[in-house]
This record gives sequence, C-alpha cells and structure tokens, in this order.
Amino acid sequence: MPPLFNSRSIRSEIEQNAGLFDGQIEWSTEGIEIFNKGQVKIGSLGDLVVIRPEELVLIHGLQECSIQVIDNKGTIFIESFKGREHVYLKCSERTTFVKLFSSLILWQGLKSRGILNKTIKKSHCPTLNTESNLLVASCKIFGLLPKGKNVETVQGPDITLFQTDPNERWFTAMVVLKSNGRFQLINESDGQLLYSIDVKKLTSDEVRELHNSIFESSNYLFLGIIKQLRTENISNNFFSHDEIFTISNELPKVKRIILEFPYRIDVDDWFVALKSFTMGEYVGIDNTNLLRVSRTVNLNILEVSELSIDDGSKLYVEVQLWHQPWYRTAIVESLERASFFRESFDIDLPATTSSFTIVLKKANSFNYSISDQVLGYSLIRYEDLTNKLFDERIPINSSNKTNANVYVLISKATNYILPAENFNNIEQMILNLDFSQLLNYVISKNNQQDLERTSVILLDIFQSLQRENDWFSALLDFEIGKVFSSSISINHSHRNGNNLYNSLFRSNSLLTKSLEVYNLRVGQEYLEKVVGEFIIDVITKDSQTEIDPMRISESDESKKSQIIDANYKTLSKYIEIAWDKIYKTSNDLPEQIKQQLKSLRNKIELFTTDTTITLNCVTGFIFLRFFCPVLLNPKLFFLTKAHQTGNNKRTLTLISKVLLTFANRSSFGAKEPYLIRFNKEFIEKHQSELLDYLDKVTMKKLDFTAKRLKLSSSLERSDILLTSKDSLKELPTLPFLIDKYLRIDQLVDMVSNERLNPEILDEFGTQNFDEKIIVNGNDSVEELYKIGSLEFEKLILDQENNSNKTDEDFEFGSEKFIKVLLKTNESEEIFNYINANSSLKDLITEADKLSAKKARLTAKLSTSETVNEIYDLDEYIKKILNNTVIDPQKNIFKISELSTSHRDLKPLCNDSTYNLLKFKFSNDEGIQSSTSTYAFNNRSNESLSKKEHKSPTKRIQRMIRSASLNTITSFTRSNTVTNLSSQLNSNNESTIDKGKKNLDRLEENLEVKKTKLGRWLHRNK
Repeated sequence: MPPLFNSRSIRSEIEQNAGLFDGQIEWSTEGIEIFNKGQVKIGSLGDLVVIRPEELVLIHGLQECSIQVIDNKGTIFIESFKGREHVYLKCSERTTFVKLFSSLILWQGLKSRGILNKTIKKSHCPTLNTESNLLVASCKIFGLLPKGKNVETVQGPDITLFQTDPNERWFTAMVVLKSNGRFQLINESDGQLLYSIDVKKLTSDEVRELHNSIFESSNYLFLGIIKQLRTENISNNFFSHDEIFTISNELPKVKRIILEFPYRIDVDDWFVALKSFTMGEYVGIDNTNLLRVSRTVNLNILEVSELSIDDGSKLYVEVQLWHQPWYRTAIVESLERASFFRESFDIDLPATTSSFTIVLKKANSFNYSISDQVLGYSLIRYEDLTNKLFDERIPINSSNKTNANVYVLISKATNYILPAENFNNIEQMILNLDFSQLLNYVISKNNQQDLERTSVILLDIFQSLQRENDWFSALLDFEIGKVFSSSISINHSHRNGNNLYNSLFRSNSLLTKSLEVYNLRVGQEYLEKVVGEFIIDVITKDSQTEIDPMRISESDESKKSQIIDANYKTLSKYIEIAWDKIYKTSNDLPEQIKQQLKSLRNKIELFTTDTTITLNCVTGFIFLRFFCPVLLNPKLFFLTKAHQTGNNKRTLTLISKVLLTFANRSSFGAKEPYLIRFNKEFIEKHQSELLDYLDKVTMKKLDFTAKRLKLSSSLERSDILLTSKDSLKELPTLPFLIDKYLRIDQLVDMVSNERLNPEILDEFGTQNFDEKIIVNGNDSVEELYKIGSLEFEKLILDQENNSNKTDEDFEFGSEKFIKVLLKTNESEEIFNYINANSSLKDLITEADKLSAKKARLTAKLSTSETVNEIYDLDEYIKKILNNTVIDPQKNIFKISELSTSHRDLKPLCNDSTYNLLKFKFSNDEGIQSSTSTYAFNNRSNESLSKKEHKSPTKRIQRMIRSASLNTITSFTRSNTVTNLSSQLNSNNESTIDKGKKNLDRLEENLEVKKTKLGRWLHRNK
C-alpha cells in the first residue's frame, strides 16, 4: 500500500534518506502545460538535477527555496532563494511524492549561500526576573501621551523623522531602566507609571543615536520599532507576527519614543545600557563561533547638478534607511542649476539592510518640514559598492525625468568580528608591548593614504584600553626623534626648531591626525560652550568686518577709510571677545587635553632650552589643531547648521588669522599690511596673558581661575551594573562609545600576514554557481589552512589527546593551549611571563592566528548548509515539522514561531494540516473504499487481530491515535461502540457505501465532528 502522507511518514522519509532523492517524475521550467519526464535527483549538496542522459541542474541549491503545491495531482512549484531559478515537478505516485516532499522541506530549512544569509539574533544580556534600578534620569521625551495621567506637555523641536500621531507630544518624565529590561516612564508630578517598553523586544539597531543634523544636537536617542527593518527581518525569522509591532503592555499603541538628555554623557550611558538588553545581530550556523558583522559606509555628498529648478531654490539631501531620514545636509540655495553641500556621514548598516537612499528635497524656508517636496532620489545598494573609493555622479530618479545627478564619494568597510574572548590574548599583548615597535611596524606597512583611518583605529584601541597617554607619548617620541635623529641638541640650531614645529603640526602624520580626533572627542562640549556660542553670536549679527582695502569696492578713498575704521572696530571687538573666552576658561579646558599639552612641553624641553621653540610647539597644538579649525569650519564640528559664506566666513577667517599669529608670538608684516594695527593693539597688549595661559594649560603653574562652565566631565557618572560583565564586552565602551573589538579586529587585519581571500568570501550568495567554496576535509582551500588556523590547533591537540579524540576548540595561543603545549606543571607562571613580555613578533603571530580563524569561519559561512552538517537530525526534524507551515494558497514555508495570529497557517507537525492537500494519484484507487486498511497500516491491523478480545473502546482509541485525520472523518455517528466497530471492520459493500456517504457529510465540518468524537471517547474511557 502507498505510505501515509502525515508527519510520521515525513519524519520517517527524512530519517531514512537524509534529504536525498532519486525518482522518475515529470518536470518543467516553462509552465504546467508541457512536462518532460526523467530521472530527477537531489544530491548531498542540495542541487536539484535531472539526468537526460547528461546531468542538467534545474536548481543550484534548494536551501531556503520557496515551495507551493499547485494542484491535487502532485504538482509542486519550486523557486530558488532570491528567485534566480524555478521549476515545476509532478509526481504520478504517492510514494514518490512523499519522498520528494520530505526532501524539499528538509532543504528548505537550511541556509543558502552567502555569509549574510546566515544572520542570527541573540540577546546580549540574560533575562532576570528581578526589578532593580540600573539607571534613573529626568529627561524630555517625545512619545505617545497616555490618557488620564495628567501629563504636562512642553516645547520641543519639530519632528521630521516620521509622520507623527496626534497624541504624540513632547513632555518631561523620569525614566527608569530595570534590570529585567523594562524601560519605565514615570510621571514627575505624582510618581505614577505612565507606561513601559520591553527593550528585550527591540533589536540593537532600534536603539539609535540621532545624528546631529536631525535636531542640531547630539543629545538625542531614538528607541522603538522601525517597521521596515522588522519587515526585512521577518524573512529571516527574527520576529513572529505577534511580536513585530508590540513593545508595550500598558499602552500597545506605543511604537517609539525620542529621548532628549541634558548632557552627552547621559546619552552614552543610556545608549549602552539600553543596547545591552536588545537583540544583537550575528552571522553563524548556531550559537557557537558567531561572528559579529560591522558594515560601515562613509558617504560624502559634494553637489547636485543639472537641476531643472530656479536659482535661489532651497534644497537639501536626506539619507534614508527603512524609509526614514537619519542624516541630512544643510539647506542651501541653488545657483546656476547646482547646489553645493560638501557634507560627510558615517553610516552603520545592519547585515539585513541591503541599501540606503539619497533623497533630494526642496524646502520652503531654511527650516526642515515633513511636507517638503521630494524632487528625486537615488538608491545605493551596498552590494554594488566595492572596496575601492566610489567616485561617481549618480543619476537622480525623478518624475519629470531630468538629467539631475548627485556627485558622491563613497567608501565602505565590512568586518567580521570574532567573539570577544578570542581577543583576550592579543589585548594583553597590546598592553604589554613596546608601543614604539608597533608604531614603526604600522607606519612601514601602511601607506600615507590610510593615515586617517590608521590613526583612528589605533587611537580608539588605546583609548578604550585607557592607555592613550602612553600612545601619544610614543607618537611624540617618534615625530621628535625624526627631527633630532642627527643631532643631540638644538640649542644652537634655529633651523631644527622650525623643522620640529613644521614636522609636528604643519604636516599630516599619525600624531596630528590622532590629535585632531582626540581633541574633538574630549573637547566637543567645551568647544560648544566657549567657541560655539561666540560663533553663533557672530553669525547672528552678520556684521561687516572687512579691512583689506583691496576687497572693498568703494571708490571714494575717504569713505573707504571710514568703512575700514568701522569694520576694524567690529573685528577687534570680536577678537577681544574670543580671546577673553579662551583665557578665562583655562581651568575648564578638559584635563585630557591639558595632559597632552604637559607631555608635549616636557618632551620638547628635553631637547632644547629655547623657550620660543617650546611654546610655539605648544601653541601649535592648542590653537593650530584645536581652536582655529573650529573657527574656520564650525559646521564640521557640529557648531553651526550650515557652512558659512559671505561676511560671516570672512569674519571667522580674519579672527582665526589674528589669533594664530598671536599664539605663535609673531607679528604681521608687509605681506598683510591691513592687519599690522593688531600687532600693538592686540598681540603686544595680551602677550603676558598668553604666557600665563600656556603655563596654566601645560600645568607649569597652578590654575586658580574660577571654573565658568558646567561640563559633563565635572558630573558624577553612574555605574551601569549589568548582570554580566561579558555582556558589556561587545557593546561600545564608555566614554565615547568606542567599538573596541571592531578596532582590534581592524588592527589584526593591519598587522597580520594572513589576508581574507576575496575569492573565497561570498557575502550575498551572488557568486557564479560554478564557483565552489570547499572548506571541509581534504578538499579545503589552501589559503585557509596556514599556521594559526584551526586546523593547526587541532593538529597539536590531536597529538596530545590521541587516545581520546575531542572536538573542543582551543584558542591557538591561549592559556589552555600553551599549557597543553608545554606539558608542565609550571605552565601558569610561564603563561603569565609570556603575556608580560610580549614582543612585536608575538603580536603578529597572534594576529595571523586570528586572521586564519576568521578566514576559516567566513569561508564556511559563505557556503550553503548541508544535511551532513546537522548535529542532531532528530531534533532538527522536530524543529522543521513544528516551524514549517502551509497557508491557504498552499505555500509551504518556515516561520520562527507559531502563534495565535497565524490562524490560517497550519504546521506540518499536525496531521490535520495534510487535509489541505487532497491529492489524487493514479495508484490511489481503492484507498478511500478501504480506508481502514490503508490508514491503519500493517502494524495496526496486526495489533487488532491479536487483541480482538480487548474492549472495543480501547481498540478504537488505539486506531485513532495511529490513524490520519482523513480516516477519522470516515467514522459515522453510530450511537454504540459495537456499531462503530462493526462499520470499521465490515467487508459488506453496503456498509462501505454508507461509509462513503458519511465521509462526504462529515468533511463539511471536520472540526465539529472531531470534537464530538473526542467527547464521546472521553465519556467511554
């Protein structure tokens, strides 16, 4: 008899054939009208092929394929992942269909080619039932107002990120983060709970810093559902339909909130604490050896040209992710059919997000609005970007079909980061290494073009390890050493003094680039409160300050002289104000900057007793690389909304020029005669103040100046007491939100001799089908298995554990590995000694090991999953049957979790599901007329014949447990057990006819009949 088509038969076929299939069936790639018949096979790699007589591949890899049952004649439509290939298959026999169906659903549950197709969500923190307070703060919130809670609204910036709900407003509240991941909003007036948000239901990308361009401040956080992002993740089974849009139990309509904090350190603390409860994004096959993915894009928007628009139109560009703007340029006026922006954004893309959009908009004023007109857009696909700089003019798609384009520079970087514990050894080696060795090696290996990237990577590492002072000391020694390598002293060499100044501050080096980043990072808040307020005042007044006669168009010399005098007074006033603010806040200058100034001065004084050279180097540090760049380009430092032009730009340039000359303790000469007046009236006047200021900021003398600014660095910082310290490792470090292990991974790539082979990696599953990536067994790719790879680790460990083979994955170079290798009881002390005396060679060896391990894992993840890789087939089959469902259109697909909202979806683990597929095969004649014989199979019939003396009730119960629901529907409404039993076993033709009629009637309401029969059985136990 043909086999049953139910969960038991599916399980049996999978266990027996493990996804393999070989049978004579019909196939078609053109449609269901014309079929070809042939021998179709599914092999161990999941390829669907037909033999005729040569082998023709119908689908390259059935992993994550789409399946739909077309009709009741055994026809199935199969489409490959991403829809590149499709085929129709038709089985004429039930036996063949069951085998094919079982094989298909097994392969459908496996992941396809491409690293990014194997994304997994995993929570950072373990879930606790306790509700202790982790963080508490008072802040301003934009969100849904609960009814009847007496919440007072406040003023706040306009929301242009999304369409707002009428009940969403700005209000103040106490916010509390609980240790169980609940984020509570408490009414400040009465202490009542307004509502809470379950942060554990959010992904890491749904807790976001809002870029400065959105609200002209960096003190905002977004927290909530990003609909499009979740829609993308449904296909990856990260969310069930029940949980996709619900994050608050008290107020289900709550979808998102925006938090405004008074200080930047609050943003950092809350950002990390909230992220610790979210679901992180990884790639991997299971929860072991997961890789964290970092995908960053640096986007420079330079200009938009060929516009069909009037001059003077107010234009800006938005960068949108998931149909929402997260970055935007300043609003500029178009001129000669072009608009110039010159703005740069660093964008982090989740692994599941494949693109971002550049949107050109027209504003009605110099303020953004949600209703601003969209002129066009350009879609940028991450997959289309290469590792080289993308320097192109991209067409703007618009309804009027213009030739407008946007000129962009785009660079991208993808990093696959090993779990944090893999970096323990190299982290200790970095701490114990002679920094000068590392510096010399990095400089020799990396070219000048990567200077800025290299400086940021190294600075981030040492700052996250709290060794930035030592790193800057090594940088200073290196730069000073280059100048004085041929001379012990420069007491009589003014030329060497100039060389030192020019080398340290006028040329680009790791030192200068690192200082620029560091100064902005630690001094941003200081600059905002000192220089920023001054710049805003200058811009607001927009005064005339030009004093160069060549730039003033007035022909009347007398009037020109009057204009110059008036402008000089205005400019002089501005310069006095700027210096006064700097001088009187010497005690507010961040301690980290003072420490670097002190170190610089001390090191210069070791080489020279010339005070002029020493002070010039110090002023070059503080003015040339800190104050003056901010004055010249305040937009770059987030101090203004737009780039400055016209009078304001000229005013800020003149102020910078005078302050820099003053700081260098020089004077204006014949080259710029119009500025000579400042020599006496400003430079000489404040010379003693400058020397006093330099002594204070280099800690040569105590600074008793009263503090004038309330900076966040003066506030007590809350400790974030998370349940697990390990959960913090992969989160950004505090302060400054540095991704430490991303930076160490980039350093590994920088110093390692091992490199990821781009021909091996397949991130998106887009390589040609004939490009096979083999990483198992004897056919492994040669590039993957060098010293430092896991194969080398296993070789050593196999020799040690010859009698007891193990799959335990030791870290090469780890403490456990070394102890095994040394085979000594004193290995603990030896290991500590090795770490404490790490050399550059040790660091490179460790980097090679990490690179090789990452190469092995990424190459493995580039390939499709196969049945041979399933660790526990029984458990996997159970998971497949539970999570694979059939919808009313007979589509068969996998979901993460079946819930009450899936009423139309039937799981394959329930035998009732198979009633949706009412097949009629050519060899099924007589099955319905002998239902009991087919349904109960040989084992059931044998059991009945041997146990006829048992009670009819128990016998029927046993039959029902082993029978399919198709058989249950053939039971009649007999009032007694005897009549029911006799009908099931009768060979009388009239009884069979009656059974057929009953079958037709009962199929109209299967669930009712099933329920009544169940109640009858319960009564007759």
